[in-house]
Amino acid sequence: MIYLLYFILVAGFTGFSLRYNWWRMPQSYAKARVLMYHSISEHFGERHDKWRVKPSDFEEQISWLHKNGFQSFTISELANLKAIPNKSVAITFDDGYGDNYDVAFKILKKYNFKATIYLVPNQSSNHWEKQNTNHLANMLNTEQIQKMQSSNLIEFGSHTSSHVNLATINANELQNELQTSKKDVENITQTPCTAFAYPYGKYNENIKNAVINAGYKNAVIVKRGLYTPNDDKFEIKRIGVLGTESFFDFYLKFTRIRNKL
Repeated sequence: MIYLLYFILVAGFTGFSLRYNWWRMPQSYAKARVLMYHSISEHFGERHDKWRVKPSDFEEQISWLHKNGFQSFTISELANLKAIPNKSVAITFDDGYGDNYDVAFKILKKYNFKATIYLVPNQSSNHWEKQNTNHLANMLNTEQIQKMQSSNLIEFGSHTSSHVNLATINANELQNELQTSKKDVENITQTPCTAFAYPYGKYNENIKNAVINAGYKNAVIVKRGLYTPNDDKFEIKRIGVLGTESFFDFYLKFTRIRNKL
């Protein structure tokens, strides 16, 4: 009986350690964390919920950052720093969901945290996800964007005009996606648009050079990692925050970059 109990305890501990990488060494807070979110919304019971972080979970995460003394920056502020203060974080949202205003913005204001939102400008819904979800979402409208802009907490970047995979289009289409979306964001915000996010994280050297030539100053990718001033400003790594994971997952990702094997 004792041996069986011992076996169960060892098996449980091993399983826990494989599922949660608690044993990894924490990474230094001298390096910045860039968090990647999408929608802040309740779930619908479908696989696409992984891109929807529940409002209560989002507030728990931002509250934890606030209580533990983290300083927030927009992505462009972070990219322009010559030295990164200890405990620096940049919060980013891809696509520009309406709930970024209805839900996330209220929480960010509550804790005085900054963020960068990458817009697919002049789109009314996330129609590019119609094959993946039965619940298309409204996107930010001009009035919401301008209210957020005036708070001095939110920076707006570009995520192309149509959320196309840039690796699948020709050079002229690529130039149009980059330049048109930049101008559209600037027309809405009346502020230079210098930040870019590659749709689906797909990019190569030609795409990166096109982003630079279009006048952007930085760009984020979906590969996980930390940020230092010596890193490539057009390949800024991020930590993806998923709606189907626990706060412990968030904590492990934030401190150790990985939460599982």
